[in-house]
Amino acid sequence: MAKASTLRTRHGAEAEPGDSREGGWGVVVVIAAHMSMAIQVGLLRSWGVVYLSWKEDFETNDKETSAVQSIMSSVMSFSGLPAGVLTQRFGCRITGMIGGGLSSIGLLCSCWVTDIHQFYITAFFTGVGIGICYNSTIVVVALYFKRKYKIANAVACSGLGTGIMAVPPIVQLLLESYGWRGAFLVASAIAANSIALSACYRPNHYMNNNKKSCREHDGLEHEPTREVNKGIHNNKTDFVTLNPKSSNSIVKYIHRLSVTLGFQLFLKSYRLTLQSAIQLQYCLVYVGFVLYLVPRAQSVGVAPSTAAMLLSIFGIGSLLGRLGGGLLVSWRISAEHVSTISLVLAGMSVLLLNFESYYIFAIAAFLHGFASGVFFSIVVVLSRSFIGVRKLAIGVGISQIWVGIGSVTGPILAGWILDTTGESYQTFFYVAGAICFICAVQMFFLPLLRRVEPGIDILPTDA
Repeated sequence: MAKASTLRTRHGAEAEPGDSREGGWGVVVVIAAHMSMAIQVGLLRSWGVVYLSWKEDFETNDKETSAVQSIMSSVMSFSGLPAGVLTQRFGCRITGMIGGGLSSIGLLCSCWVTDIHQFYITAFFTGVGIGICYNSTIVVVALYFKRKYKIANAVACSGLGTGIMAVPPIVQLLLESYGWRGAFLVASAIAANSIALSACYRPNHYMNNNKKSCREHDGLEHEPTREVNKGIHNNKTDFVTLNPKSSNSIVKYIHRLSVTLGFQLFLKSYRLTLQSAIQLQYCLVYVGFVLYLVPRAQSVGVAPSTAAMLLSIFGIGSLLGRLGGGLLVSWRISAEHVSTISLVLAGMSVLLLNFESYYIFAIAAFLHGFASGVFFSIVVVLSRSFIGVRKLAIGVGISQIWVGIGSVTGPILAGWILDTTGESYQTFFYVAGAICFICAVQMFFLPLLRRVEPGIDILPTDA
């Protein structure tokens, strides 16, 4: 009997997700996460194909027309924090299905808009849905994998590169066959597939144990013990605490709100704060690079169709970078070092655009796509090491807000530089390259901040 019990215990331990054996349904989750990212982000980056159709149909100028893409992209980033709250409250499966439904409804309603301002409303809901899908997809992979997480995260995140390569040609084919309204109708059906893919994010044994441990840990963290309170009374220590159970309702509400929204993460993890600041700075460069890559090639006489191929080359680099970043980290190379190298490579690729050769532009597009793919996939790995799995949903949401700020201000900064220097692309690329190198230098401060930050208690099942 004892032997049989031992065998059953050993078999259960081997089958538990998060241990040495990681696979099974986790493989399905990674595939679903990859496809969901490819669909959602691919659609987000494909609307440049129908840009001229919008402009002609609504008879608007470039500023009003480009605002549709700007709203969709910025809302996708800014919805990261509420998406993190939803993920923590309802889980990855329900949250992902909500996001897929919102993005599909937003695209469907766009088929019947009659004014560009109505388009802004539907773009808002589409962006929110994409942001919610992205957060749940990132978190579910972290919940399913521990030892093989870096590789699994790289495979899932590479869906962004797949989407950037595959979806725009599909949208172009739909545009030629059915017009932009018909393209949106089919795109809404494609986006709805994320609902079915998110249904694959079923909870596992590791998730349930993690949630139980989180509740117990939070209870110990926020509720003072009886011995501590007694000691304060005997010593007659006279000071006011911000304990929610002894404070008024307003302070209690503020405390709960700050915990729910993850504001305390900045106070406990200085590394997460610095990493978020680095993401903001890099996004100033990233958005500007994508925005001016094709115009820069056209400025030296490259044909528009040939110049547009640079974006496809950029997408290929991004796909390989997201896969390569996971492999580099899995080879026991420090994630901080990999991120630093990717930022240096990004800075060098930006400076290559100051030359006047299409072949050099193609090399720069591939290198920057590769570097950005590595960087954006590794920052998730770093966030998990800083704050653990149970706070990863909120951490990713906060990071997305910083990404959104950089994405919004990046074009403004680039436009200001071009207006000041008289349409000089070279000046902007020099500034962008310098920003990348400064970000790389800041990465060296992460080990130093680890020694002085209060830190976040990470449970054994939470690492």
